[in-house]
Amino acid sequence: MKNIKALAFDVGGTVFDWQTPIRAEIDKRADSLGVDIDSKAFAFDWRTRMFGILARVRSKELPWMNVDEIHRMALDDMNPNYPQLAFQSDDLDELNRIWHRMLAWPDFPDAIVRLREKYHCIVLTVLSWSIAVDCSRVSNVCWDGILSCEFLGHYKPEPEVYHAGARLLGFEPADLMMVASHSADLSAAKAAGLHTAYVAPKLKEPDFPGFTEADPGEFTLAVDDFTQLADRLC
Repeated sequence: MKNIKALAFDVGGTVFDWQTPIRAEIDKRADSLGVDIDSKAFAFDWRTRMFGILARVRSKELPWMNVDEIHRMALDDMNPNYPQLAFQSDDLDELNRIWHRMLAWPDFPDAIVRLREKYHCIVLTVLSWSIAVDCSRVSNVCWDGILSCEFLGHYKPEPEVYHAGARLLGFEPADLMMVASHSADLSAAKAAGLHTAYVAPKLKEPDFPGFTEADPGEFTLAVDDFTQLADRLC
């Protein structure tokens, strides 16, 4: 690992908590309407549908879209299944903005300060650039750069994404370590020639279409949290 020059972070679920704000918003609406809803099931449904649509974009079955557009399309697909929430189009537009208000896990802000003292630290995400920017501002997280797949013409887990992360920094793939809580992301990064660091997820995530999870033991590092990651790398 002594040759690692940069760290590329997945952010959706890895750095930023997407589940809590969605569940809170759905619970709030359900309470206001006096209806019962499984907010966890709603959040998992939304996230899973997003990745299903993303797979169709990757295969060119659907035109190129960023993830804000994909999230919104997923809501339209879901809406008939949740009539008790009585969402209108404007409500869905507002709900879609919840992805821009995700907070970083509590151990991350201090860890990224330590890691940036030694490494270039960038975002490498399928999420839109504006989601990554907005959530970083909300949590006061500073990066050396934010790279969204929306600008690359490819989405993870395609190898071109990981190669672009290294190339745009002026590095080789072997100089870059991908950091994620999703082993499927890391397996693809490893196949593309990157080092990999698995950070145990804070919350269980759904199984995403097109992604096959792997044993964390196959990666360069496997740690319990971001504090441990900084301890190992700094």
